[in-house]
This record gives sequence, C-alpha cells and structure tokens, in this order.
Amino acid sequence: MKIIWKIIKGILTALLVLMLILVIFQRVTNSKVALGNIYIFQVVTPSMVPKYQVGDIIITKKVDPSTINIDDDVTYLGSKEPVKDKRITHRVIEKKEKDGKYYFVTKGIANDVEDPEINEDNLYGKVIYQTILFSFLGRLMKDNLVYYGIFVIVAGICSYDIITSTFFKKDELDEEEA
Repeated sequence: MKIIWKIIKGILTALLVLMLILVIFQRVTNSKVALGNIYIFQVVTPSMVPKYQVGDIIITKKVDPSTINIDDDVTYLGSKEPVKDKRITHRVIEKKEKDGKYYFVTKGIANDVEDPEINEDNLYGKVIYQTILFSFLGRLMKDNLVYYGIFVIVAGICSYDIITSTFFKKDELDEEEA
C-alpha cells in the first residue's frame, strides 16, 4: 500500500509542478514566447462560447499558413482597430492568397461581426488542443489567492520531498513509517 501511495503522490506532485511551471511561464512571458513552436494562451472573453469558455487554456501551434483552412481556430495578434495589439483566438471564415501571402478573415463563434482581415504575419498559429485539467485550474487561478495558494502547496510538497530525500537516510524514513 505504501508503494502505491508513493507512486500516486509522485504523479500528483509531477502534475502540479508541470502545471505550476506552465502557468508561471505563461504569466511571465505574457504568452509571447513559444516552446518548440507551441504557444499557451488563456481565453479571456466569451467570443468563442460554447467551444471555449473564459479561463480555458488552449495550445496553439505555429503552422504553415497554407495548411490553415476555413473553420480552423487560430490565434493572432490584431493589427487594426478594434483588436489592435490584442491576442485573439477566433475561427477562420475566409481565406485567400494574394502575391504569395495568405490572408484570413476570422470571427468569434459568439460574435455578430467579423474581425478585420489579417495576413499570415499576424498569426501565432492554429489551435491544436484545449486542455481540460489546465483549463479548470486556469479558471481557478484567475483568483490571486488561489494562484498563490496552489503555489505554496506545490512548493511545500516539493520542499518536503527534497528535504527528506536529501537529509534523511532511507533507513530512518522506513523506521518512521513502520
């Protein structure tokens, strides 16, 4: 039973640490840095409801613009008002090629009005995955108290594991558990 508990604890600790690293990375870089052509974004408006809810975490991958099709969801940096300098995730409703460059018109599922046309230079990439667990935690972590609470819990678990594995001999730990 002790072995099963240690395995479960190790998996949960690893997941919490991974989640913490991803969320901190997202907050620190403001989602401007890609890891291996992968971007992590958090949905902040209801423009894509019911597919994406506010707080959902989505994974966007930089792809060749020619592979993006109508009905794909893409994330881009707006270059014209009213979305200038905002990161937007919307559905492609029109695609065209002109002078060797691709142009897209996008629109939020819940929006009545389409976005200004963008070109391939504006694209972060195509949405490839919506995380369920991280989306749930992302919605929770919008509250700073919960955000720092989870940080303290994960830091405490990691510190305990590091301290016990570094400063106590295996025999001492086995005696305490018996």
